[in-house]
Amino acid sequence: MSIFKTNKLPGRTVISAANEEFLWFSGTDYLGLGHNEAFRIFLKDGLEAYGNHFGSSRNNSLQLVAYDEAEELFSAFTGAPSAIMVSSGMWAGQLVMKEIENLVHSRSEAELIKYHYAPRVHPALWGNYFKPENKSWKEWSDQVVYEIESSSLETAHIICTDAIGSPMVEEFDFSIFSELSPSQNTWLIVDESHALGIAGQDGCGFWKNLNQISGVNKIVLSSLNKALGIPGGVILSDDITNSQLRRSPWFAGASPPAPAYMHVLKMMLETSLYTTLHSALMQNIAYFEQKIPAGNLFQRINAYPVYCSKNPALFDHLLENKIMASCFSYPMPTDAPVTRIVVSALHQKEDLDKLAEVCKLFISQD
Repeated sequence: MSIFKTNKLPGRTVISAANEEFLWFSGTDYLGLGHNEAFRIFLKDGLEAYGNHFGSSRNNSLQLVAYDEAEELFSAFTGAPSAIMVSSGMWAGQLVMKEIENLVHSRSEAELIKYHYAPRVHPALWGNYFKPENKSWKEWSDQVVYEIESSSLETAHIICTDAIGSPMVEEFDFSIFSELSPSQNTWLIVDESHALGIAGQDGCGFWKNLNQISGVNKIVLSSLNKALGIPGGVILSDDITNSQLRRSPWFAGASPPAPAYMHVLKMMLETSLYTTLHSALMQNIAYFEQKIPAGNLFQRINAYPVYCSKNPALFDHLLENKIMASCFSYPMPTDAPVTRIVVSALHQKEDLDKLAEVCKLFISQD
């Protein structure tokens, strides 16, 4: 696996420490906010108003309104009843997993709890009795529905899955869970870190789609530090669930995200800049899709900016043509490396033309 160092944040391009310049088609800054000028102005204003960080519990006697404002606007953006801002997407997942059994017992008198971990589910959702699953997602979800419908009403079920597969991109059909009976005590926990800001209307994410599934308790969590550019995480759920999470010692004892970034999140939502950048990203995806030939070079899904390949030669071919993607083992060091090409809202048509040309060349030489 090749490792490159740089002293500058990549944007459309990246300059390595060896002073080589490449077109940059990697990372998770899908909306290109690492170099967005409006975002920087909002951050400057936030730092002036709230300082560099807030060294306190969210449950302290003195509470900053920046968090309340961001949560209210974000729940409206996603369509969720309630939102909680925390320090990272990883902590959003682990906070939920540490409290999930308390949540289950507060709603029912379940005697047993059974976990259902999806194939390749992100470590943020690894909790009690976790074990890797080797089935396909569809085989796994079919089996989960069968097991839940066949179980006694005294058993509660916790389903943990990503919204979109990563690192190998994959689309999942959540309508399978509509088959579950409302009489079952079932919780669906979804990590949408690689979907929020991209999927859904204007990038609002998966909540509105999942909300059509009745009869299950839903918790959606995500990193904000991918498409949305905010170093923090969020938990979306109903008011009762999130109210209980706010009383958790795992919430009270954890440092919150920097309030200056909550101001940025508020301003990005109020000015609809996320919507504007989402539109630019969708246009870039559509343009690139027109340029690349049909075939099996990539694993990809509709209206999504990530193009994956298990062919390690593709990464080297791109490098030879001054394009840097990514190719590394994730999340375990023993996992097979996946080459991921990522289109962002920052890219210009000439960048996409170059990428398509180099990919066509690879196909012709293969």
